[in-house]
Amino acid sequence: MNRTTKIPVTIITGFLGAGKTTFINNLLKKYPNTQFALVENEFGDVAIDTKLIKGVDASRMFELKQGCICCTISDEYELVLQELAERFPNVEHMLIETTGVADPAPVIGPFFADEDLKNIYKYIGTICLVDALNFEDSPEKDITIKQVVVADLILISKAEKLSGNQKEEVSKTLQKLNPFAEIKFSEKSVSKNIELNSFLHQNKTEFDFVSISQPHSKLETQTQFYNQPINKDEFIRWLSYTLDIHKNKIYRIKGILCFENEPYEFILQGVGGSFEITEGESLKSSPKSKLVIIGSELPKIHF
Repeated sequence: MNRTTKIPVTIITGFLGAGKTTFINNLLKKYPNTQFALVENEFGDVAIDTKLIKGVDASRMFELKQGCICCTISDEYELVLQELAERFPNVEHMLIETTGVADPAPVIGPFFADEDLKNIYKYIGTICLVDALNFEDSPEKDITIKQVVVADLILISKAEKLSGNQKEEVSKTLQKLNPFAEIKFSEKSVSKNIELNSFLHQNKTEFDFVSISQPHSKLETQTQFYNQPINKDEFIRWLSYTLDIHKNKIYRIKGILCFENEPYEFILQGVGGSFEITEGESLKSSPKSKLVIIGSELPKIHF
């Protein structure tokens, strides 16, 4: 199905109790004239969170009750998203709230890899809510780390209970885990300064690629620089193979790529085993490519 206007998609993740439901309610209040579709997912037969979301017509509420879409991805997920667009052509923005206890990468990946979804939806990015008081002591630290690493925007909730020094330490820790993300503190109005259609600067070509010592023992960053133009076909074949065999170890990949015989920079972003390469800005200087891979227990990866 091809649409003249694609539906923007924002994915909202974060561990249990981080404030996802509050955030969604605040978004609905901030954009009262926007027709949202909301995909909720829960482990049980009854999606409790959907009863807490205010102002959403139940007929536009899709609940996947046959297992968590974060961990058991099947054709159901993609088909439900296609069905939603067909049934509700006037939807202006889709929100997908992932369950708080699972890796969100399988929810994000299809928006990079599935051609049908790419024709219908425009992936805006992922917002991760982090509980400032309990992040370090999370009972599922590996999951909370993954949620942070794949995010494009990190909102630190319950920040009003932190001192200035504590805020700085939390911010530094999260920035080391995910050097790509914008980090904001959410005090009373968690969605006050969020512009849904513009918070992810997909064509931004200036971001920090300095290799950072990760604060989590299993997390690793690998940074690569290429001073000559890259053969596009060879790179895509290498990347597809690399992400396929290491998809359980590579959490996030991002890059600025300069291909042979191309007048533009290209932006690479990937989560899990899926990736997307989009056209960026015109080349203004000598072609230099930069690539960062974040993951756990990575082998040495080099193109």
